[in-house]
Amino acid sequence: MHVRGVEHGERALVVDDLIATGGTLCAAMDLLEREGAEIVECACVIELPELKGRERLNGKSLYVLIECFESCDSQ
Repeated sequence: MHVRGVEHGERALVVDDLIATGGTLCAAMDLLEREGAEIVECACVIELPELKGRERLNGKSLYVLIECFESCDSQ
């Protein structure tokens, strides 16, 4: 993220392609919050719920298109 890419008080939606352990989303949220942004929601295309990444989002809302469980491996 570019320095000064976000103004203090701006609202942000954090979007990622995949949430597994939640590390990438948490890092993005931390970076935005340090710049003063308010994280409104997170969104991902795919979630791997067995890795419990959602639990690291500190209660932030997460919108997911596809939940992929172990059975997704065979498809």
